[in-house]
Amino acid sequence: MPKRAAAKPPTLTEVARLAGVSVPTASRVLNGGVRGETSGTTELRDRVRAAARSLGYAPNPAAQTIKGGRSKTVALLVGDIEDQGSATMIAGVMHAAEKRGVSVAVRATYDDARRERAILEALRGERHRGIIVATSRTVDSVREKAITNHLEVLADQGARVVVIGNSALGFPQVTIDNVAAATALAEALVDTGAQRFAVLAGPDDQVTSRDRVAGFLAGLGNRGINTRNVPVIHRAFSRDGGYAGFDALGEEVRHLDVVAAMSDAMAVGAMVRARELSISVPEELEISGFDHVPMISDLLPRFSTVEVPLEAFGEAAISLILDSPESKVDAVTLKAQTVVHGQRPTR
Repeated sequence: MPKRAAAKPPTLTEVARLAGVSVPTASRVLNGGVRGETSGTTELRDRVRAAARSLGYAPNPAAQTIKGGRSKTVALLVGDIEDQGSATMIAGVMHAAEKRGVSVAVRATYDDARRERAILEALRGERHRGIIVATSRTVDSVREKAITNHLEVLADQGARVVVIGNSALGFPQVTIDNVAAATALAEALVDTGAQRFAVLAGPDDQVTSRDRVAGFLAGLGNRGINTRNVPVIHRAFSRDGGYAGFDALGEEVRHLDVVAAMSDAMAVGAMVRARELSISVPEELEISGFDHVPMISDLLPRFSTVEVPLEAFGEAAISLILDSPESKVDAVTLKAQTVVHGQRPTR
């Protein structure tokens, strides 16, 4: 019995003919274009999509990449996908990209410099429209220069590079003023009556850690606190780092009013260790954070922290890549806000 010839898949030309539009118009609706789901009018989009469903047409991502030289994806580098702050930021990037018909490829570096370089080298063959770097930047000039070189290769190949956070990488960045935000938090905590502080910070070679510590100590100094007597413990920006940092304070914690963790994840680790030591939080000791991760604040309504617009980082970064790729904007600075005992200050 002779084999039946396979039916040919419907073409974009057939979809355009059935919808009564041009082929480029049908392509913009179904393949996204730079405006994603907002390409054309609502009536036109509905007509084209109805025609595509009727014919059983589906876009071919591989063909789009071959034709345009770029895939419909953006690569996002984060330190750790399991970190709540990173997860919130990833969600923001994905929501913003989805609105524009673009997918997100997430890569975790685990703050390993060699892994970070290897990932960036591998991205050269993936032809992403943009690269978002949301990893911890450091004051190690050799490491940062190596990363810059890799990013410049990707940029020369046509990818738009955007960095989330302060850096010296030389690419457009989306950030907050960590120094000012930490200063405001410290001042607000002193204004509640706290006098004795310790700081749990991230690694001393990380830009974000240094900025937050500098700002927090400046805020204490502005309120007359002698910062020479304030211990600063450096550990990983993580739950385990906060646990180890709190433990390193030893018996001194029982004489403090506030242990200020420079990330919410560190604050959680510190709280776990405080509970093990039978220290009541916040009745006996306040442990503050930084980031305002939604889940943590929901569980701890009296938690003092800094509200960092983590999800908004994603919208701003995606906009720089897709909405205005020729823009000369060097930086987008978003606003952070202090949240003390669960209440945003009115000032």
